[in-house]
Amino acid sequence: MEHMDLTPYVGRLIPHTYNAGFIVLSYVVSATGSWTALELLHRRTSVRGLYNWYLLLGAATAMGAVAIWSMHFIGNRAITMSGGEAALQIAYSPGYTAGSFFLPICVVGLAFFLFTISDVVTIIGTLSSGFLTGLAVCGMHYMGQGGISNYQPTYDIKNVVGAAVIAVVAATTALGLFFYSKSAWTDTWWKRFLCALLLAVAVSGMHWVATVGTNYRLKGNAEALEGGLSRQATVIIVLCLALGCCVTLMIFATIGQRSRQRSANRAQQVVLACATWDPDGRLMVTPEGLLPCRKITNSYIERSFDDVFSIEHPVFCWIFRASRCWKGVVDLIPGMRSHLRSTVWVKNTSRPGSGSTTDHKRDNSLDGCEDYSQAFKELFCVAALDLAAAVQEPLESLGVLYDEIINTGTTRKSKRATLFTHGRNNRTEDVERAVRMPTILGRGQLLFVVRHTNKSESAQLQAAGFRFAAVPHVIDNLSRSIQVNVDQLRPCLDKMRHFNTTPAILEPGVHLACFALRPLFQRGFDILVCKGATNLLPTMSLPIPELKRWHTDFISRMDDWTVSACLEFLEKARSHTTAEELHFVINLADGIRALKDQIDHPFFLDARLTARPLRAPCRNPNGSAPPGQAMIIAFRVIADVHHARLLNGRVEFIPSKFFQAQQHVYKSSPDHETFARRIHREFSPFSERKGSNTSNSKNPRNSTGPLGGRGFRPDILRTFSSSPVMDRSKWKWPSSRDLSAPNCQDNNDTSSEKSLVDTQNNHNNVFGGIHVSNEVSIDVSEIRGTGDTSPDVEMMNLGVYSEAGVAPMEKETFVDELLALTIGERRREKI
Repeated sequence: MEHMDLTPYVGRLIPHTYNAGFIVLSYVVSATGSWTALELLHRRTSVRGLYNWYLLLGAATAMGAVAIWSMHFIGNRAITMSGGEAALQIAYSPGYTAGSFFLPICVVGLAFFLFTISDVVTIIGTLSSGFLTGLAVCGMHYMGQGGISNYQPTYDIKNVVGAAVIAVVAATTALGLFFYSKSAWTDTWWKRFLCALLLAVAVSGMHWVATVGTNYRLKGNAEALEGGLSRQATVIIVLCLALGCCVTLMIFATIGQRSRQRSANRAQQVVLACATWDPDGRLMVTPEGLLPCRKITNSYIERSFDDVFSIEHPVFCWIFRASRCWKGVVDLIPGMRSHLRSTVWVKNTSRPGSGSTTDHKRDNSLDGCEDYSQAFKELFCVAALDLAAAVQEPLESLGVLYDEIINTGTTRKSKRATLFTHGRNNRTEDVERAVRMPTILGRGQLLFVVRHTNKSESAQLQAAGFRFAAVPHVIDNLSRSIQVNVDQLRPCLDKMRHFNTTPAILEPGVHLACFALRPLFQRGFDILVCKGATNLLPTMSLPIPELKRWHTDFISRMDDWTVSACLEFLEKARSHTTAEELHFVINLADGIRALKDQIDHPFFLDARLTARPLRAPCRNPNGSAPPGQAMIIAFRVIADVHHARLLNGRVEFIPSKFFQAQQHVYKSSPDHETFARRIHREFSPFSERKGSNTSNSKNPRNSTGPLGGRGFRPDILRTFSSSPVMDRSKWKWPSSRDLSAPNCQDNNDTSSEKSLVDTQNNHNNVFGGIHVSNEVSIDVSEIRGTGDTSPDVEMMNLGVYSEAGVAPMEKETFVDELLALTIGERRREKI
């Protein structure tokens, strides 16, 4: 092909026209890059952490390389020189082209960084970042124009200024709106899309205003220039970059859809969520504005109408205590996970029609297990560990279990669904029967672990990819995700924000207390507590550092008297007491009246005095562990259920079982160690079974359970009870040694709490209690008879193995004493 002689055109302005198709394509490419950049910035949570730096780099690349650089070269591709003559079309030099690629990435990256330094959008930050973005657009344009190898562009100053103004103003407006809505959690996808369109106007508007005022003069050495990027190669590179942005947007859309679907599914399940608060009272959420959470199980299977999973349920009390003793649980969770994977409680399931299999998916097959409570405890601990891994924190730092359960999935069927159907508030009660009726409108249940962080911990979580938001900014999104009405969710989050993860404790000294029970029909009792500190009874401190012998002797004279009788006696005692006694009498009477005013209900007047002082844990006067002991003088009463409903805002009733559980979780309580021992006695066999071989039918004494280790085998009991005729085999009852295996030499349990359950080495155990178990081996064989003789079963006793050890026992609390005393008195009255 012969080269065209360009000599006649050298130094002349070459006429040009524009291709409308490439003009539209250039704007689409710019909008795609802008939208991708904003989507990446939307997920950025902090200026720290590799996660956030990768997002910043991706956003700067999408904006600089696609929205600006690619748009420029696609726009220049729309310029047709001299009627389309191939030799006169615009060509580019590699050096300037490469430089114009990196320039906008660096400048825009700096602009985005300045925008995200603070969570608060400021005018100065917005103007400076918008100016830098506009500068990046203008700088890239003129650097790219400088890379034209065969033409010398000339510019109209009016167009240059107008283009710069458009770039700065439009970029400042678009980014300002985006970051402001992001800080207010109102940057929905369509708002981000509109901001991206406006940002593309900044790029395209600047480009075309400047291009209209540009003329092209052919250089004298145009024929000698070779090796530059061709027009076709430039278009291919640009389209590949734009395609990468499209793929990124599709990935974001897919992730968002899966997240919404997962949230909808979890609203119908039992879920554990993490409610982490920073010092400013903001809630930690994911970039999508959702709470980090993990599924526990599909639903809690209630064995009967009375078996309602609520805060008084024994399983909830157990996990409530476990969340305050994570150090005693964390080493056992791998064994729990293996146990769940090896039983019928976790099975492999596949989605219909998908052909894919999800291994070890926790399913609703828990209804087939014999010890469902133990399985649920394991599921909770496994979910807690998974949640801790999701927030990139150790389990010990995850938080403590909140003392209410939220029913989720209530908004789809009824807007009147009760939020706390299984919590201590808003419980439906039958006044006539004194029954707490469960509400079944909610189809899922949400449990919270609550944690309060300092500034350093908050910064670490933000660097890990989480954001902290004011509750009003995210409550609508949270309400939709868990399907709970906003008006019901808002007070819950407000109480959670003020929730004290360290239980309140009495001050040292002497206290008057009211121990009031409210009976429930066949469901035990509720106990009157302080609102906001539900682990404490209503108390009133006396200005007495300690009780002396004569104090107790004086109080014993009023033993079992009602409040009214005590006040009357104290009034009369003022006239015939010593000065020291008079001071005590006045303080005691004033304390009783103050306690009466605090409760402000007639049933307190019928309360009877327990003259024997009781010891309760209190804050150590020296401010260090272990806690001290305060003295409590209690008035006890069983309130009439019909009269104990209208209370003031200072007290409330909660289930007695949950209140008793709270007495063991105060800071530095010795019961934490005892509870850890109990956990290890219950779950350490699962850790020991990990890695063991399967059952060996040839040696019945060394046979193993379905988990690969020795222990309780319900499958054997079911087989034995359901089979009228069995082959000759041997089976044995599990011993205590099999269940806890404290003396096994091949024990793989290396947990830190193992020494707490080693009964062999704890000769001086002070926890009391004797644990005795028997191991009975029975040989079962079938004896074939003849004629009409029916088969007989021969059972041969192969010996008895006995083991004695010391089991951990928790100390009786003052609440246990008062409960036994009050209930025992009621029973004696009935007799």
